[in-house]
Amino acid sequence: MADFNVLAADPSRIKAGGEATSQVADLTHHASQEFQNATAYDVQDPAWGNDSYGSAYVQNYLPVHRMMLDGIKSLANAVAAAGALTTDAGKSLENAQHSNTEAINKVPDPHTSIRK
Repeated sequence: MADFNVLAADPSRIKAGGEATSQVADLTHHASQEFQNATAYDVQDPAWGNDSYGSAYVQNYLPVHRMMLDGIKSLANAVAAAGALTTDAGKSLENAQHSNTEAINKVPDPHTSIRK
């Protein structure tokens, strides 16, 4: 039967999760660069042309394009921050476990420290 009042966490697995999350952030950042490169345009000779149709198109396209690019960059930054926080949480837990283990090991054995 599972005891839902007990927290069991392995610091190495938490840190590994943070590292994996950071890899996802790197891939997301790369995707934002790919998107930016794939959708770049020449201001002097845009693909939509310089006529009235092109002018109407660009007024709708550019704001949405900027929002999409900003959004994917924000996503990459948020995932990177989550990865870093997760890794730090694993390190903090590891340090706490180490400190607690040292403190427990310093507690005198009641069977050997009894005065006679």
